[in-house]
Order: sequence, then structure tokens, then C-alpha cells
Amino acid sequence: MRAQPAPRINSIRHAASVASAVIGRCCGAVGVASAPRHGTFRSQPIVLAALATPTSVPFSSRHLDALLAFAASNAAARADAVYLRPGDIVWRLPLERLAALGDVQWLRLWFDARGLAGYVWFEPPTGAELDIRSDLDWRGEVGNALIDWSEAARRELPAAYPWLVDLEDMAQWADRIRHPPAAGDGHWLTMTAHEGDEGRIAALRGRGYAPSRHYAVIYGRDLAAPLTPSRLPAGYGIRNVSTADVAERVAVHRDAWVGSSWTIERYQALRAADAYDEALDLVVEDAAGRFAACCICWADQASRSGHFEPVGTRPEYRGQGLTRELVREGFRHLAKRSMETAHTETPGFNAPARALYESSGFTATGKRPTFIKRLDR
Repeated sequence: MRAQPAPRINSIRHAASVASAVIGRCCGAVGVASAPRHGTFRSQPIVLAALATPTSVPFSSRHLDALLAFAASNAAARADAVYLRPGDIVWRLPLERLAALGDVQWLRLWFDARGLAGYVWFEPPTGAELDIRSDLDWRGEVGNALIDWSEAARRELPAAYPWLVDLEDMAQWADRIRHPPAAGDGHWLTMTAHEGDEGRIAALRGRGYAPSRHYAVIYGRDLAAPLTPSRLPAGYGIRNVSTADVAERVAVHRDAWVGSSWTIERYQALRAADAYDEALDLVVEDAAGRFAACCICWADQASRSGHFEPVGTRPEYRGQGLTRELVREGFRHLAKRSMETAHTETPGFNAPARALYESSGFTATGKRPTFIKRLDR
């Protein structure tokens, strides 16, 4: 049965101004559920009634554990089509002010009698990231409801074209970040689907979405595979960060990422999250104690998989193989945490990141194309 049309979203315009500053998937190396402890708030348990039909609510801090458990469960059950991992959620959410935000209008959850059934993470003005629980079908009520709500949210915003889908290289990406293009015509909306996720692709095509030129390259590695010894240039070392490194850790990230607005407050809230492991927050340090490159690894015990998000290098340190050795050290640390595989991804246009990951020992395992639709036709 088809879900009823999504209700009008009264505050999505305000949500767009908030979300644009705090969400968005990183491009990956540019240039080149446990006891709750999430920062200053505690995620509360959710009591479910016997839901006859799926019910949707805006995300709030009390839903965090449910969303993390959902992501971990899907990653374990559907390893070849993972959309968000627990670490992605912790990395991307504004944890430092999540409790104060109350209901987050750009992140919506659907619940059924079994618990969390799906989510939409709306990325104003033109993107929607969404997923359903692994036991559900995209042709069902929840799958259709997610797409309905995404399209309703998009229609609440002004006309805009998703410029990301036409990029050819990182120079273009950096230029668009520094000099955002004009909005463009039409109410366009993008969603993604792993190339082997046939049910999701069929659902998107059935709703009028078509593949664009843009795609993400998915990388994986068997952590039991042997690694060559570290080959860092003289004067450099790799270590994990500590509380004494907060300011420099934020600085290296901001220098590595064009347009980054990452703050000390944001980083400190991330460090307080259960999913964060200080021993997996790694940096390359030069002889003077300055950080050259950085990455955070995330270990998911449910799926026995780790992943890297984000990875970055200060421009003046690139081209020396520093980040390659950093990623390899990440492999070693994840293996010590009993992870069996490691994963990362980057847009197809990010040639430096692709070269980095492939030289580090990752293998490309698939692609996740971006699908696009113009809603006002």
C-alpha cells in the first residue's frame, strides 16, 4: 500500500540555513549502540506502541542511539550497500548543540512496530540521503514515504541545481566552495543508490530519477592482508591525538579542507561520543610538532568493519606519501580492534583521493551513482 502524501514541512526553510553549515558528506582526502554518553546530553529510550502504520517524527537527541543502532544493523546485514555507518552519523551531526536544537527538521525518522524503519537526511537545497531497514522493501509503505517526504521538503525551498553532479575534478570543487554558483533553474533533487542495490534503483527509476554523471567510488580492504613496514620520511611520526592536541587537531583539519568551519566546540563534542575512540584519531606529526595530516577511523563491532572519515592533508605537506602511511597505520589500529574489513569512499572526480586509497592498499569494490530528478516538470 502506498503511503499517504507527506505533510507540508513548515520549518524546512529555517532548517536549510542550519543544515547547510553542519551537514554534507566529505569528498575524502581532499587534495591529495552502547551506553549513551553523547556529549552533554543522554539519548533516551524510545517506547513503541503497536504501530499499525509507520509513523514519522523529526530527529532529536533522544533518537541518537536508535539511529546509531539502525546504521550498525544495516551495515552488518547489507555489507554491499551501506549508506551511513555509525561513525558517519557522529561525524556529521552537530553534537555540540544537538540538545539545544530540539526537533531537527532536516533529519526525519520513520518507526514501525519493530523500531526504526527508515530515515531521510535532507541536505538543502538539493540532496536527500535516505535508507530503510534491511528487512524492508523499497516498494513498501516506508520506502515510498521516505521519497514522498524528500520531495515535499525539496519543494519548500527555492529553485536550485545540484552543481556537484557536473564536477570533473577537485579544482572545480574547490572553486565552487570558494565561489558558490548561482542557484539555477528548477527544483532538482538528488538521491544515491549503490550499483548493486537493485530494489532501491528500481524504486528511484520508477519515481522518475535518472543516473547523473556523479558517483562515489567505494573502497574496501581485508584487514587480515599483510602490510609492508611504514616508510615515513625522516623527521615524521604517526600517533593518536590526546586532549592536549585539540587546537592543533582542529587546525590541521581546517587547513586540509577548503571552506571548513570545524570548531573546537564541535570537535570536543565528537570526542565525547561513544563511537569515537581517541586511539583511532591519528595524525602525522613533523619534527616541530606540527600536524601534517589527519584521519579518524571508526570501529563498528556489529559489522566487524572499520572506516575512515575524514582523511586530510595540509597542502604544504602533500606529495610525500605521508597520508598513505597514515591510512596504513589506520589499518593496523582497526585490526587491533578486531575489525575484519576497512572501508572508505570518495567522489569519482577526486583523483588525488582515489590515488591515495589505492596506493594505501584499498581496492575499489563498487560505485554509488547519484540519481537526479527535476520535480517541477
